[in-house]
Amino acid sequence: MGSSNRKKKEKKKDFQKPKLKVGKSKPKASNFTDTSFKSKSIVLQQQLSEAAPDVIERFKHQLSLTSSRTDTQRRDALSYLTGQLSTTPPMNPVGTSTLLQKVLPLMPDSSKSVRNQLLKLLQQLPADEVRPHLQKAMLYIRGAMTHLSQDIKDDGLNYMEWILDIAGEDLVASPGCWVKPLKDLMSVLGWTVSTAPSQATKGGWTSAPRTTFGSKKFGHSFPRQMMVLAKFLELGFKPETSNPWTSDDLVSGISTVPRTPDPFGYLGLFKPPRDEDSEIYRNREDRQDIFAKRFLDAVEAGVDMAKKEGGAAGRAAAMLDQALKDGMGDYERALRVDDDNDEGIWTGYIM
Repeated sequence: MGSSNRKKKEKKKDFQKPKLKVGKSKPKASNFTDTSFKSKSIVLQQQLSEAAPDVIERFKHQLSLTSSRTDTQRRDALSYLTGQLSTTPPMNPVGTSTLLQKVLPLMPDSSKSVRNQLLKLLQQLPADEVRPHLQKAMLYIRGAMTHLSQDIKDDGLNYMEWILDIAGEDLVASPGCWVKPLKDLMSVLGWTVSTAPSQATKGGWTSAPRTTFGSKKFGHSFPRQMMVLAKFLELGFKPETSNPWTSDDLVSGISTVPRTPDPFGYLGLFKPPRDEDSEIYRNREDRQDIFAKRFLDAVEAGVDMAKKEGGAAGRAAAMLDQALKDGMGDYERALRVDDDNDEGIWTGYIM
């Protein structure tokens, strides 16, 4: 009985007319759709120009995209710039200085494709226009070589090889570009020199942990690091070509303008004094002296250990050993008054 009465009441609802009251609107249906909205139009203050931007504006726009947050945009922007630099004649309306200022911070980029494209772009730059910016470039190269990521470290070696190929001789004679890269390469290799040498070790040589050496993925990094170090030492210890002296050289040296960049920079007249790491080592003898004083014992000990590893590491160690013999074979350390170990100079003299 209860179910039949309920069904009768439901049927009556379908035929009941709603009672309309004065001042109240008619109830809306369940499937009612509101159509009272209005579409908004976009008004352009300036109509689009039919003429496309010129090449210079496109170059500047793509250069600005190198700082984009998207990896794809950064890679595509570098690819466009590389294409413009590889044309004949090269298209670079902003100049090498401005271009390097924008692209050098991308050396430790997190994207592998961006770093590869950056290397291709750098290889298209003229060597003569890169030489004035060696110190700035080395800051970013050293940052990439000592990065926490092993992939970025490996690409840092690629950047190091690039700058050695185009301006290696000028690089080793630049301020802070001899001792500091050596310290970074020694740190990456895991070869360090202790401050207080002990009798148990050769020249105070210690080995820092090299976590990636011997692993399946990064085993090739250690031989490459030694080969880059060997190339760096070959350029630093390269014998200097000297022209025969004539009587006219005395007058020309006084009356002509020096052609080397910052010829009196070693005096430090207008700059703050440099420490040993930031010093300029213009000639081969100075570079040999500081290398023998701070790095020679550690490199020799590291080469001996690497030769015992065999394989690619042993072959790279043999190349590094040959670079040491060629560069330091004729080295004779001159004892100077300002050296640290100069106690033997005054032996027998009453001060």
